[in-house]
Amino acid sequence: MTVRKHSRIAHSRIATLAVIVGMATSAAIAAAAEFPLLGSSRGGHRWFDFCEGKPDGALLPAEPRSLVQPGVSDGRAVHFNTWWKNCHADPELVGEHAQPKTCGELRAFWTRGKILMRGNGTVGEGTFFAGTTATRGVSAQTFNELWRAWGLPERPDNFDLLVAQRYGLPMGAERNPYPLAGEDPNQTNGGSGQLAAAMTQLRKADGSWTGELSFKCHLCHSGQVGEPEEGEGLGLLYGSGTGLHDIALFWRELGALGVPGGQAGIAFSLFGTSRGTNNAQFGNITGFPYPQDLARRPTQGAGWLQSGSTASMDTPAWWNVGHRPVKFADGILPADAVRVDMAFYLLDGNHGQDADYWLLSTKAPKYPLAIDRALAEKGAIVFHAKNLWGEGLDNPVPKPKGGNGSCASCHGAYSPRFVNDRTYLADPVLEGVASNVVPIRIIGTDTARLDAMNEDVQQSNGGAWAGYPETTNRTDVPDCGSQNREELRGDREPGYLAPPLYGVWATAPYFHNGSLPDVWSVLKAEDRPKIWRRRSTPAPLDQAGSVVMGYDTSVARAYDGEKLGWKYDEITCGEGTLPVVECDPLNPGAEDPLAQQALAEIYGNALLTWNAGQAPVYTQWTPGQIEDRKIYNTHLFSQGNEGHEFTSVLTDAERRALIEYLKTL
Repeated sequence: MTVRKHSRIAHSRIATLAVIVGMATSAAIAAAAEFPLLGSSRGGHRWFDFCEGKPDGALLPAEPRSLVQPGVSDGRAVHFNTWWKNCHADPELVGEHAQPKTCGELRAFWTRGKILMRGNGTVGEGTFFAGTTATRGVSAQTFNELWRAWGLPERPDNFDLLVAQRYGLPMGAERNPYPLAGEDPNQTNGGSGQLAAAMTQLRKADGSWTGELSFKCHLCHSGQVGEPEEGEGLGLLYGSGTGLHDIALFWRELGALGVPGGQAGIAFSLFGTSRGTNNAQFGNITGFPYPQDLARRPTQGAGWLQSGSTASMDTPAWWNVGHRPVKFADGILPADAVRVDMAFYLLDGNHGQDADYWLLSTKAPKYPLAIDRALAEKGAIVFHAKNLWGEGLDNPVPKPKGGNGSCASCHGAYSPRFVNDRTYLADPVLEGVASNVVPIRIIGTDTARLDAMNEDVQQSNGGAWAGYPETTNRTDVPDCGSQNREELRGDREPGYLAPPLYGVWATAPYFHNGSLPDVWSVLKAEDRPKIWRRRSTPAPLDQAGSVVMGYDTSVARAYDGEKLGWKYDEITCGEGTLPVVECDPLNPGAEDPLAQQALAEIYGNALLTWNAGQAPVYTQWTPGQIEDRKIYNTHLFSQGNEGHEFTSVLTDAERRALIEYLKTL
């Protein structure tokens, strides 16, 4: 299928929908009003909902996101300005693994993807830098000695739990074995130990265990929300992006035990200044210009070297991927360009498709606490219908193009009443789809990520392997390279992509850099803490003071249902932070101190300088230093908590109603 045919089909359907909307009567509008205000599909992808209970031969409906094409949102309340690209339109690019056409084919993709992504010691799972063929990693013998790096006199009986807590790696209920000291994994069905979901024991093609351990995507992407007994679907949540991990601490202590380089080399790029953040979206580093790039654009090399760092980032939830036509914080790549999703596994495009369909099936957990449904219904109306730039509100932030000025204008429509209203969406199948890059002059959030992905980097990424370089600048298939190149972006201003909001209650902290602890802080800028620390899990009574615990994930103990986020303590300058250098003790709410402003100039204008500052040094941190990494300091480079300030026109009553509504998604 060529781009011309693809575009003609898409625009034909859009034109048909436009006719339908044009013929809408007051009776049709009244019919939409009969739908309930509350209701949610909880994310995932419509194909999996469609195939529930259907036979393998059932034909799949059209990809809902394929409707997101120029013109589809013109004059409607929900606005799109980035578009779906079918990156698997050319069979030569993907061989036999084209997009599924039946429920059976979809299930086959899902089954392969589950093995690849969840693993737990299954033959055929993927691991960092080795795809499905790894046989060497961190030895179980070294792993078993980690307690020595903790300064303990002997291996504790709850060693596996303490590993999960110390490094922020959630533990699943499914068996994920490794051999304890003296065990032969092939005589003990893998061993008696239990690994966190972020790790796996490698196996050979014949099924034999190797006693070598490796790492998976869940190191950054998966977390824990609540205890299994606290609500349906709680506990380990694959792809929740809840910011529990401390990769820096993990690799530092592995290095102290003699695991330098190798797979641990990823630490150089992923290290962050705070627990829960990472630099996994360092696309400017991998976007180095090739000779052919420099021949076409001589300035590209200098622009790349001066791009700086994206630095601290917070990973988004997988259950929203199926409602995003483009992805990453700035919408740089089409959602269907799946190679980049498997970048650390270094797999080919076929495996990427398998993984993609597995993660598309994930669903957001239901909010486990009581919901005031009457207040939530009021919040649904505020979310979908309140124009933040309405008459008399005097919003200090410029109004974005398109949409009705509501939250739904950028984040998508969810309420059945508004989803089925053609003045909001061209088709109800677009429920929850968000595809609006909000200009930086309007969203106003920390610019480090945006600045690092400058036009020279965009041009390099336009032909990078993580996109689809064989489609770049072709006329017969969609261009699936960087979507933010000037020739593709056109008059759309650079900015950040508004995400879908399914399960938003479970995805704290917020903003693309994880700088806000709760939704209340998102909606009311004046209440945002400058320096804060999320609360930790209580240590076992007999180990208090001698072990490091991770963030508390118990809903009953640590969740704030009024603010919609995890409880935290506001930190004063000098408490775990360096006065004058990292904060201003005399004026904590002031601009960043001069030392941080100077560092920002270096980190923001010279490639790898920030990363070099986070490089692993294999010396032991004190318990106090480890605890200080739980502090989020918004004065540090890339960690600013400014922006999204157009919600200043809301009343506190409207904010409370919005929060109550968001609990239902």
